[in-house]
Amino acid sequence: MSTISVLKGKRALITGASGRIGQAIANKLAQAGASVVLTGRNLESLKEAAANIKRNLTTDNNDANDIPTVETFSCDVTDETSVKDLFMRIQGIDGHRIDILINNAGTNVDKPLSNLTSNDFEWVMKVNVLGPFLCSREAFKYMPNGGRIINVGSLSAMSPRPDSTAYTTSKFALNGLSRSLALDGREHGISVGIIHPGNVSSDLLTQEMIQARQHEGFMDANNVAECVLTMVVMPPTTTILELVVMPTTQPFVGRG
Repeated sequence: MSTISVLKGKRALITGASGRIGQAIANKLAQAGASVVLTGRNLESLKEAAANIKRNLTTDNNDANDIPTVETFSCDVTDETSVKDLFMRIQGIDGHRIDILINNAGTNVDKPLSNLTSNDFEWVMKVNVLGPFLCSREAFKYMPNGGRIINVGSLSAMSPRPDSTAYTTSKFALNGLSRSLALDGREHGISVGIIHPGNVSSDLLTQEMIQARQHEGFMDANNVAECVLTMVVMPPTTTILELVVMPTTQPFVGRG
């Protein structure tokens, strides 16, 4: 049975959309009826992700008129001009602005503190904090009738791992950004929430990192996407401000 209807007529922008989590979120929103815009730095990877999503939509739905559009635009979320240009290009598709923004783009530098350079730290902060700030600021301008912003945080914002100084700091900052945006968005009808995934087999993890955490358990990216969809489809009068999703067996409080 088709799931298309809940978000029909809505447009969602997903950053970092060629990665495992981003693609899963985009696919889930498209299956719920949203036209999706995939963005990231690598256009070829985005086109491949878009092709996968379109294939899934075609397989699941017989009526071609009900199939949402899937667009791809390259963008560097750390570059102010690139972000502004992205939003203008999205509006240029058909005059429809965006209703949903998923700030999913993220990066990590997995090094002991003694080896972490200021450039490493700055880069992680730019992608994980400046990027969501720039995209959210533009989204506020392009959501005249309200909308919803979901930031993808991390369990590390609550319980850090060793050797994760840059990443953990960035996710704590993203949590603060989310709260501030939620407050500023009230008068504009824009709701803002953040989701904190635990262990997910994602593109940010090296094989060594996956093996080291194997005993903790891992989720599939689709588990995160399901939760994001739940946050997105809330009525405009309701906001899930913060959500934690993690493998049942993963340590949380006092982990190390």
